[in-house]
Formats: sequence, structure tokens, C-alpha cells
Amino acid sequence: MLTVYHGSTYRVEQPLAGVCRPNLDFGVGFYLTDLKDQAIRWALRTADIRHEKSVWLNIYSLDIDACRNSSFHYLHFTTYDAHWLDFVVACRQGNVIWQDYDIIEGGIADDRVIRTIDLYMRGDYTREEALSRLIHQEPNNQICITNQKVIDEHLYFVDAILLPFPSLSKEIPNADIVMQGKYYSIVELLATRLHISSLQALDIFYNSESYQRIVHRLGDLYLMSDAYIVDELMRKLQKRQG
Repeated sequence: MLTVYHGSTYRVEQPLAGVCRPNLDFGVGFYLTDLKDQAIRWALRTADIRHEKSVWLNIYSLDIDACRNSSFHYLHFTTYDAHWLDFVVACRQGNVIWQDYDIIEGGIADDRVIRTIDLYMRGDYTREEALSRLIHQEPNNQICITNQKVIDEHLYFVDAILLPFPSLSKEIPNADIVMQGKYYSIVELLATRLHISSLQALDIFYNSESYQRIVHRLGDLYLMSDAYIVDELMRKLQKRQG
């Protein structure tokens, strides 16, 4: 069984495959990820876009082996390759090739990746140029269940956690929507590592050199994983204390 997450502004105990908006990466379906921090970032972003106060992390158990080994059609992209690029572009253009599959798993076209895809779709990048940029992106994961039968038979609701609010956009000046979730995850991870409150961790992060480098896009730190950034913060704190 695989633990998976769905970030939302609602508690979702009975997911429906056919109610999401069209033209997403893998078509119409119920989107999940096995990356907790990623789900939290999406929940925070959704709350900001919808101007809602509730931020929920829905937790499920997915019998992924049954999905892969049954009669369901399972498509798995293991990297940002030409197949993934063609599939995502087709879905975002309204092509219904996703209907050939019951469950689709692979990299997500987040805000950094989508810029490359947009430039490719506009003709500013060739296919080769787009692929050369995508291979440098930090890997992530999403699972799209397009068949309600998969949900009914192999996805089990476990719990839903109401996350702290307000969002960091109100506590960290100039935090754009794209980065709010990343800031949240960094602060929570730092609080866990140091055994301090989230507010204390927020103060350390906001007053750090690392935060300035991220918010002003100085170097490539903003592209690094949350754990990497927290490790850097810890090294700076250790150096400061001798």
C-alpha cells in the first residue's frame, strides 16, 4: 500500500474522478501525490487562489500494486522525457488521450516546468531545447486517477488534517503564490529539526541570508529541495553559534 496525499480547501473523504477542471497535465481525474510537502504546497496555493481560510491535507492509502497488475490501464512516466512532454502538451491543449488510461503517474508541470512548456507551445523553444531544460528540474510526482472504479476499489481514505492558517503570504512580505507553499514546508521542517515553534522558525527563516537569496532569485537556491535549504540554514546557525 502506498500513502498518498491530496491538498485541498476541503476534507475529501469520497473523491470523484470526473469533477476537476479540464486541460490539466494528465487530463481529468483525481490528483494525488506520494510527496507530503508537495500536497501541502498545492493546498496553500489553492487556498490563496480561492481566497479561502481552510487548508486540508487529505491522506489516503492506495493499493498501487493492484492498480499496476490488474486489468486497469496504467501509464507511468519515470522522467521528464519526450513522451512525458508530448503527453502533457496534448492534454493541456484539450486532447483526450488521457481517456486511454485509468491511472497515470509521473512528473508534475509545476510553475518552473510550465514556463518551459509554455515557451515550447508558443514556438519559442524547439522540442530539443525544452527537453534540455526539463532534465535539470527537481523531480516530483503526481498520480491522476481517471477511472472512478480505481478510486472505489483501491483508494482508501485514512485521515484529513486541517493545516495551520493564515498562510505565510501574510507573514512573509512579498511572498508570491508560487513560493508560499515552499516557504511553509521549509519553516515546518526547520521547526521540527530545531524542536521550536513554527513562529520561531518563521523568524529565523525570514531573517536569514538564504531567504534573501530565494526571494530575489540570487543563484539557484530557490530551485533546491526544502531539505537542502533547511540543511543550509542549519549550517549557518551552527556556524553562528560556534
